[in-house]
Amino acid sequence: MTKKSNSWNLQELQETLVKDTEQSIEQGFESIRNGESLVNTAQPPAEQREQKETEPTKGVQTYIPMSMYRRLNDIKLTRRENIAALVAQAIELWLDVQEGKAKVNKVI
Repeated sequence: MTKKSNSWNLQELQETLVKDTEQSIEQGFESIRNGESLVNTAQPPAEQREQKETEPTKGVQTYIPMSMYRRLNDIKLTRRENIAALVAQAIELWLDVQEGKAKVNKVI
Protein backbone atom coordinates (compact mmCIF):
# COMPACT_ATOMS: atom_id res chain seq x y z
CA MET A 1 0.00 0.00 0.00
CA THR A 2 1.46 3.31 -1.04
CA LYS A 3 1.15 6.45 0.99
CA LYS A 4 -0.70 9.27 -0.74
CA SER A 5 1.13 12.57 -0.84
CA ASN A 6 -0.62 15.83 -0.18
CA SER A 7 -0.59 17.44 -3.58
CA TRP A 8 -2.33 20.67 -2.61
CA ASN A 9 -0.45 23.90 -2.08
CA LEU A 10 -1.70 26.04 0.82
CA GLN A 11 -0.29 29.28 -0.57
CA GLU A 12 -1.87 28.63 -3.96
CA LEU A 13 -5.25 27.90 -2.33
CA GLN A 14 -5.05 31.10 -0.27
CA GLU A 15 -4.15 33.18 -3.33
CA THR A 16 -7.07 31.68 -5.26
CA LEU A 17 -9.45 32.39 -2.39
CA VAL A 18 -8.23 35.98 -2.14
CA LYS A 19 -8.63 36.50 -5.91
CA ASP A 20 -12.13 35.02 -5.88
CA THR A 21 -13.12 37.19 -2.92
CA GLU A 22 -11.73 40.34 -4.55
CA GLN A 23 -13.60 39.52 -7.75
CA SER A 24 -16.87 39.01 -5.83
CA ILE A 25 -16.43 42.33 -4.04
CA GLU A 26 -15.66 44.15 -7.29
CA GLN A 27 -18.75 42.61 -8.93
CA GLY A 28 -20.84 43.66 -5.93
CA PHE A 29 -19.65 47.26 -6.12
CA GLU A 30 -20.25 47.29 -9.86
CA SER A 31 -23.80 46.01 -9.28
CA ILE A 32 -24.39 48.77 -6.73
CA ARG A 33 -23.08 51.39 -9.18
CA ASN A 34 -25.49 50.05 -11.80
CA GLY A 35 -28.41 50.16 -9.38
CA GLU A 36 -28.84 46.40 -9.34
CA SER A 37 -30.12 44.52 -6.32
CA LEU A 38 -27.60 42.32 -4.53
CA VAL A 39 -30.33 40.38 -2.78
CA ASN A 40 -31.60 37.15 -4.27
CA THR A 41 -35.34 37.79 -4.43
CA ALA A 42 -36.23 34.32 -5.69
CA GLN A 43 -36.99 33.12 -2.15
CA PRO A 44 -38.52 35.41 0.48
CA PRO A 45 -36.75 35.58 3.87
CA ALA A 46 -37.64 32.93 6.45
CA GLU A 47 -39.73 35.37 8.49
CA GLN A 48 -41.97 36.08 5.52
CA ARG A 49 -42.23 32.41 4.57
CA GLU A 50 -43.34 31.53 8.10
CA GLN A 51 -45.72 34.49 8.27
CA LYS A 52 -47.76 33.54 5.22
CA GLU A 53 -47.04 29.90 4.54
CA THR A 54 -50.44 29.32 2.96
CA GLU A 55 -50.24 32.23 0.52
CA PRO A 56 -47.79 32.48 -2.39
CA THR A 57 -45.40 35.43 -2.20
CA LYS A 58 -43.82 37.74 -4.74
CA GLY A 59 -40.53 39.58 -4.34
CA VAL A 60 -40.77 43.29 -5.11
CA GLN A 61 -37.87 45.62 -5.83
CA THR A 62 -38.03 49.38 -5.48
CA TYR A 63 -35.70 52.33 -5.42
CA ILE A 64 -35.79 54.83 -2.57
CA PRO A 65 -33.65 57.85 -1.71
CA MET A 66 -30.61 57.11 0.45
CA SER A 67 -32.04 59.27 3.23
CA MET A 68 -35.08 56.96 3.44
CA TYR A 69 -32.87 53.88 3.22
CA ARG A 70 -30.77 55.11 6.16
CA ARG A 71 -33.89 55.67 8.25
CA LEU A 72 -35.18 52.23 7.31
CA ASN A 73 -31.83 50.65 8.11
CA ASP A 74 -31.80 52.34 11.55
CA ILE A 75 -35.21 50.83 12.33
CA LYS A 76 -34.03 47.45 11.02
CA LEU A 77 -31.07 47.50 13.39
CA THR A 78 -33.18 48.66 16.35
CA ARG A 79 -35.86 46.01 15.85
CA ARG A 80 -33.46 43.28 14.70
CA GLU A 81 -35.66 42.52 11.70
CA ASN A 82 -34.73 42.40 8.06
CA ILE A 83 -35.67 45.17 5.64
CA ALA A 84 -37.95 42.87 3.64
CA ALA A 85 -40.10 42.25 6.73
CA LEU A 86 -40.28 45.97 7.53
CA VAL A 87 -41.24 46.85 3.97
CA ALA A 88 -43.94 44.16 3.96
CA GLN A 89 -45.37 45.69 7.16
CA ALA A 90 -45.28 49.16 5.61
CA ILE A 91 -47.02 48.00 2.44
CA GLU A 92 -49.68 46.20 4.45
CA LEU A 93 -50.38 49.39 6.44
CA TRP A 94 -50.44 51.47 3.25
CA LEU A 95 -52.91 49.07 1.63
CA ASP A 96 -55.15 49.14 4.72
CA VAL A 97 -55.16 52.97 4.61
CA GLN A 98 -55.91 53.01 0.88
CA GLU A 99 -58.79 50.55 1.36
CA GLY A 100 -60.21 52.53 4.30
CA LYS A 101 -59.47 49.79 6.85
CA ALA A 102 -57.03 52.01 8.79
CA LYS A 103 -56.43 55.71 9.24
CA VAL A 104 -53.10 57.43 9.79
CA ASN A 105 -52.66 60.94 11.12
CA LYS A 106 -49.32 62.40 10.08
CA VAL A 107 -47.45 63.84 13.03
CA ILE A 108 -45.40 66.95 12.20
